[in-house]
Amino acid sequence: MPKVSVIVPVYNAEKYLKRCLDALRQQTFSDIEIICINDGSTDDSQKILDEYIARDKRFIVINKKNSGVSAARNDGIKRACGEYIHFMDADDFIDSDYYERMVDMAQNTGADMVCSGLLTNTKYARDIKYKSCFTVRGIYNKLRRTYALTDGYVWRYLFKTEFIRKNKLVFNTKMISQEDVVFVLNAIALSELVAFVSDTFYHYMFNEASALNNRDAEHHKKMKEQYRQGKQFRRDFARAHGVKRLWYLRKILRNF
Repeated sequence: MPKVSVIVPVYNAEKYLKRCLDALRQQTFSDIEIICINDGSTDDSQKILDEYIARDKRFIVINKKNSGVSAARNDGIKRACGEYIHFMDADDFIDSDYYERMVDMAQNTGADMVCSGLLTNTKYARDIKYKSCFTVRGIYNKLRRTYALTDGYVWRYLFKTEFIRKNKLVFNTKMISQEDVVFVLNAIALSELVAFVSDTFYHYMFNEASALNNRDAEHHKKMKEQYRQGKQFRRDFARAHGVKRLWYLRKILRNF
């Protein structure tokens, strides 16, 4: 059984896919399986995936009709055999020691979730860096240190597979945006301990051609509405867990 199951939804990602898959192949921690969900791609993504299957037995490809990123991730959760799960986007990449550092922290602390820093190439997100490794308990501290109320990216976390399945955590397949915010906040609320790792990073690369940046007018309308719903979910979540002040503080700081 592999230690880590990496779940990578793939949809028309040919331009960046090799960079993502090479970053996974070159990890210093090799005890991983890489589950690529080909979500009905119409470009050369399938051809690229076939090349990696032939070169490395750790790659697993599931081909399916296009159903969206949430359904793809849920399929990956069902298929995962690893002790831990990490979700990755096909146009991003990670530092070479990412899993070595994350797994080491998970095993040393027993945390349900391990959170990494973030580096990005876009003004739509911000870099997040931790100066040391540490753990936190309590909803306020978990939200304060993860920044999840404003930066709820699921790919920043290594999750215990047992934790995800025991709590029946899944992605909402009716959502085309903000689905990771809902997943992450629910996970944080249910977790007992969250750990943090310094000096290894997930690299979020903004891709104009991605599914989230589809230029269809109807798609944009749905995205705008779901962003509004996601914002309302975060606000309601903060209120329900008694951290409303933190929500407003994060909103103010996010604007700077």
